Formats: sequence, structure tokens, C-alpha cells
Amino acid sequence: MLKTITDLKLSCFLVAALMMCALTACAIPPSGDKDAIAEFEEANDPLEPANRLIFSANVAVDQLVLQPVSITYRDLFPDELKTPVENFITNLFMPLSVLHSLLQGDIERADQAATRFFTALPTFLLANTMPDKEPVFEDAGQTLAVWGFEQGPYVMLPLLGPSSVRDTFGTIGDFFVDPVGWLTETPVTVGRAAGKAVVVRSNNVDQARDLQRNSLDYYAAVRSLYRQRREAQINNGGSTPVQPAPTLGRGESWDTKETASGK
Repeated sequence: MLKTITDLKLSCFLVAALMMCALTACAIPPSGDKDAIAEFEEANDPLEPANRLIFSANVAVDQLVLQPVSITYRDLFPDELKTPVENFITNLFMPLSVLHSLLQGDIERADQAATRFFTALPTFLLANTMPDKEPVFEDAGQTLAVWGFEQGPYVMLPLLGPSSVRDTFGTIGDFFVDPVGWLTETPVTVGRAAGKAVVVRSNNVDQARDLQRNSLDYYAAVRSLYRQRREAQINNGGSTPVQPAPTLGRGESWDTKETASGK
């Protein structure tokens, strides 16, 4: 049974990798116009037409489903229950963060993530046992960046939002190595992802509206914001879980104000 599951995951990974290579290979830069070529290279978004189409679909899903659910959670869910729910979701990310902190050679952050997780076990992961420290969120995309892999072209993923070729492969990789995914049933990881999306989105409803209202090009604004925030995460300058809301992707933290831990 385990071998069958492993073979299935490997097949899915190979298919996804081939699709990514095909998409990247289809990107054709403009020719003959120096300004257009310079703009093309600076944006590093050769898949922009397809990305914009997916982005529009993500925005529609966000406005029709995720945003209303998130506002309901923000305004109607009892405040005394929000903290344990958010602690539970955060703590479920700690095993993956331990793994990637170790792979990055960051023993201190690995120890911090492990301590948070194991000390919260007696509370069924509902408590924040390290209130004086920000939670550690590490993922495969950050690990690949630390190992020296370039981010590659910008990619807009369906539902998962802004990404890059490097982070897309990281997302696929985390599907295989996530300890929570191996040790629990699929509904746990799906529920973790859905809960995280709602919590993160509930914290950035107003910011997202302002960004959309005030941006001449909402798509380009989100692309720029994603890259800035992702760079901060790679340098341990932000505290943000991966794979959040469809439109803003990895860009927003649990709280409405930025946090920084610094190296």
C-alpha cells in the first residue's frame, strides 16, 4: 500500500515537473523592440497572458467564496475561539518548518519550531507556548533559495496564487515531504490549508481592497508585492505561512502589521 502511494506521488511529481518545463519553454521574448525586451526581462513574467487569465479566475474565487467566508470569520466568529484556532493551524506548520530549517542549516530556528510544536502537544496544539517569539514558517521554496536556486519566471497558480518556478517546485516538493501529510489523513492537510487561507484573508481584507482600488494594474501590483515579501521571507525577515489567499498569495502575515525576526 505504501509503495502504491509513493509511486502515485512520484508520478504526480513527474507530470507536474514536465508541465512546468513545457510552460517555461513556451515563453517567447519580444524581438526587435529594445524597450519591450528590457521590460520583459525586468518583469521576468514570460507567461503573463496565461498568468493574467489565472489571476482573474483567482480574484473571482476570492470575491465569491474566500472573502465572504473570511469576513464572516473576522466579524462573527467568537474572539475567544480565534486564538486557539489560529494557534492550532500555526502549530500544524511547525513540523514542516523544522524539516526545512534543518535542511537550511538553521539549527536555532529548527529548535524553535520543534519546541513550539512539542510543548503545544499537551494542549492538542491549541496553545501558543512561545508567545514571546514569532512562529517559524519555512518551506521548500525557501530551502531551494538558500541552496542557490534562482527563482525563475513568475507563475500564477490556480487558487494558490503568486509563485515562481522555484516556489512551484517547492510547493510540489512539500506535498511529498510534509510530515503532517504523511502522518495524518488528507482532510487534516486540506483543513489546515483552508483554515489558513481564511485566517490570512480575514486579516488583509481592507488592505487587498485598497490595493485593488488604488492600483493602475492590480495584477502587476500583486506581482511586485509577492516578490518583495517573498524575498523578506527567504531572508527570515518576515513571519508568514505559505500558500495563502488566491489573490495575494504568500504576501500577508497572520496579523495586519508586519513582523520581522531578522537574521
